[in-house]
Amino acid sequence: MASWILLPLVGALIGWFTNLLAVRMIFRPRDPVTIPLVGLQVQGLLPRRQADLARSVGQVVEKDLLPVDQLLGLLELDRYQERVLEHVVSQVDQRFENGWSRYLPEAIRRSIAAYARAAAARETALIVNEVGNRLIEDLRGRVKLAPLVESQMARFETDELERLVWMVAGRELRWIEYLGAILGFLIGLGQAALLAALG
Repeated sequence: MASWILLPLVGALIGWFTNLLAVRMIFRPRDPVTIPLVGLQVQGLLPRRQADLARSVGQVVEKDLLPVDQLLGLLELDRYQERVLEHVVSQVDQRFENGWSRYLPEAIRRSIAAYARAAAARETALIVNEVGNRLIEDLRGRVKLAPLVESQMARFETDELERLVWMVAGRELRWIEYLGAILGFLIGLGQAALLAALG
């Protein structure tokens, strides 16, 4: 009868402790530790692979999460082009109202203003479009998110990374620990049943 209690409890304790150790070893030890007699060097996964993780995250962010073309689309350069055109046309109108053309007859002034407005809008649209395209090409060539994300992540202290991981996935990591206890308990029950069956 004692085996029905003892084996599941020991199994649960071993399963929980094993998973607890595995989860903690994601972050610790921070610095490499050599196990005596064996000569095996142990270091936490995050401290050991932080540079590789930073590089991989940077590449994923640049290629999949925030592609440069998508970011450039967020700039909405067309909206700025419209504003520049409106501003230029408004300046042309102001110059005609306040300049020498106010001394011209109304019909002539209107036709000159309309021509000047259309010419200014046409030329401005061409210039703004050309400058916008050059700007997009320049940004596409210069904006590299991967190195930026990589350097930011590489600069993180390991304690800060651990805090972030626990903040995002703490509940899941704890469930991994609990699952070890549950599986260990079930294995202990199985062992007790096997012992009882074998007599």
